[in-house]
Amino acid sequence: MTTPAPSSAAARQRLWHALGMLCGLGLGLAPIAPEVCAVLRALVGADAAALFWLDAQGLPEGFFHEDSPAGAQDLFLNEFSRLFAGPGEINVHTLARADGPRIGRLLSPGAQFFRSNSYNLLVRASGHHHTLDLRVEVAGRTRAIAMLFRAPGTGFSAGEVALLERASGWLARAFGAPPAALPAHAEGTGPVGHVVLDAEGRLPLFADETAAQLLRQANLRGLGLRAGPVALPPDLPQRLGLAQPGAAARIAVPGGWLAAGLRTLQPLAGGPGAAGQHLLTLQLERPHSIGVVQRVLALPLSPLQREIAMLAGLGHARADSHRLAGVGEAALKKHLRAIFAATGASDWGDLSRRLQA
Repeated sequence: MTTPAPSSAAARQRLWHALGMLCGLGLGLAPIAPEVCAVLRALVGADAAALFWLDAQGLPEGFFHEDSPAGAQDLFLNEFSRLFAGPGEINVHTLARADGPRIGRLLSPGAQFFRSNSYNLLVRASGHHHTLDLRVEVAGRTRAIAMLFRAPGTGFSAGEVALLERASGWLARAFGAPPAALPAHAEGTGPVGHVVLDAEGRLPLFADETAAQLLRQANLRGLGLRAGPVALPPDLPQRLGLAQPGAAARIAVPGGWLAAGLRTLQPLAGGPGAAGQHLLTLQLERPHSIGVVQRVLALPLSPLQREIAMLAGLGHARADSHRLAGVGEAALKKHLRAIFAATGASDWGDLSRRLQA
């Protein structure tokens, strides 16, 4: 069922403010994809939203889709080149090219699209029919594709197209430099998963349930593991950017970063020449700053007061808030009284600690 667009100006303003605060963190779109999709769906009014972030060649590196079934997600991740990149296929790689309109190429795609794998195996398989697409460009390069979906029935109006187009500037801002504030990530924010690899080719031999779940949720190209039993690819370390033991990598995924590390285990018992093994560790790092945004947005504050509270939550000094928020000392004191009343904080330092908790 289509999520209705907000009816009040205050509700719309809050959604725009949420989008601006999330994208202003400068984390890219992958870590904030679940929150951004929810905002876009609510702003425009749609059944579901999806974000695809792209590599330098315009191919999807990963994605977040709110309601696509497991089988469709696995097909997209594992069979993209075989099923969805041929003639007549209109997909994220096609939409990433700058030889067409930036928004709305799938509003009236023609009969060929409805015969394509992209429509039948992905869009229709998810219960959708109408698609509103947006190319997110930064410095002349397509960095992401945003999509909104609706079931058969009413399509997207010109006004709704304009709303998504207005969001493009905020989405592009997500790829800018992060503000000087909290560290961009938090260490040890989730359980650690383990994958045991053989000694010679470092082929996966065993993955515990935590590792399997982290890889399912990562939605990385070539790692479609949602439907059926987990079957890890033989080149799993290379897909994660781990060329040799001792290597480490951080990969942007929905909700944060997937931290991966590879090390050599001691040889198994069995005497001289016994084969050693390798251990791949995985952990999701959740950015502190996303939690700060969520806590600030939950407060009964004005947009400016949320901006001021956000500065404290991101670790800025009170002395910097005049310049960053564009307010004088008298106005700042007035707004802080409202912020302290809403949060129970006693001073700026206490407010910072509460919002970072």
